[in-house]
Amino acid sequence: MAGEQFSLVWNSFPTNLSTGLYSLLSDEQLVDVTLAAEGKILRAHKLILSVCSSYFRDLFK
Repeated sequence: MAGEQFSLVWNSFPTNLSTGLYSLLSDEQLVDVTLAAEGKILRAHKLILSVCSSYFRDLFK
């Protein structure tokens, strides 16, 4: 088995990633932060907030 190489191709990766993340969030699975403002509560994923916002990225460091 030494020297063998394998290549994994997942053609629909972006779609599956987006759909999977949306599903996790809508089912509140693996959420790890709760935001509260103006009487509203939002459960979210630190990873997603950090990728989309330098403010949250710095906050969660």
